[in-house]
Amino acid sequence: MKNVGVIGGGLIGASWAAIFSKSGFNVLVHDSHPEVFESFESRVQLFLEELKSIDDSINVEESLKRIKINVTIEELCGSVNYIQESAPEVLSIKQELFAKLDNLASDDIVIASSSSGMPISNITQNLRGQHRCIIAHPANPPHLIPCVELCPSENTSQKTIEKTQEIFKSSGASIVNVRKEIDGFILNRLQGALLNEAMRLYSEGYANSDEIDATIRDGLGLRWAFMGPFETIDLNAPGGIKDYIARYGPMYVEMAKNQTSVPDWSVEVGEKLEAERRERLSHNALIERANKRNHLLKSLRKVKIDNNEV
Repeated sequence: MKNVGVIGGGLIGASWAAIFSKSGFNVLVHDSHPEVFESFESRVQLFLEELKSIDDSINVEESLKRIKINVTIEELCGSVNYIQESAPEVLSIKQELFAKLDNLASDDIVIASSSSGMPISNITQNLRGQHRCIIAHPANPPHLIPCVELCPSENTSQKTIEKTQEIFKSSGASIVNVRKEIDGFILNRLQGALLNEAMRLYSEGYANSDEIDATIRDGLGLRWAFMGPFETIDLNAPGGIKDYIARYGPMYVEMAKNQTSVPDWSVEVGEKLEAERRERLSHNALIERANKRNHLLKSLRKVKIDNNEV
């Protein structure tokens, strides 16, 4: 597979274009709003330069030459072997787009969605080509965070799964195979569990927003940068994970009994959080902080690679 199509020219689409082009694929990009391409190439160039700081073998100029922008959806469907959809996270939009792609692309072309939480069966429920559709969900920003969740439906063929795995293996992704459909997949369900508890602790007055952030930023997150929850607890008891469960399992069971209520995600709590966050970070500084985040992410990726933590 040499040619990849990207539907959507926003931040996620630009990130995908950088990932696929640096991996040697020819990339065709379509967006129903052509004005996004006014800044598309500069975004992709920035993303490729960030990737090059992690892997010096990447040729930014050659990668950019492999990207063709503002193509029609018909040209894209007739030229590629794989399609990555990154349209807005609105079910009706994705259903309409997949119906069009299913009609235009030949039956052997894989169509993947970047959806953050919608199972592919919801998007493709009325399509004849459900067998070649799959979720390929990235973390954000995709070019700096290599985790990609692959989530098929019961109707997705094994051939489609294998083709998608091949694409992302070639792209250097850390592939998570989600074996059963579930909304939110794995990454966002774990993130959601943490966010829900953070919101509960905040709205019930246990700590302010920055103090809650500090428990991750200066605490758990330092470990989680290079190991997951199971490896973490495996190392946190002398006898490994079984020993940890014996020591601390009852504590987590008791905590879980008190975590059954739905946290307060109301507008009022949102306004209070907004005020606290803007005291620490003004609206004008959001982009600058996001850029610093990306700088730190690429530095962390380089450290992990240098220490064989990939």
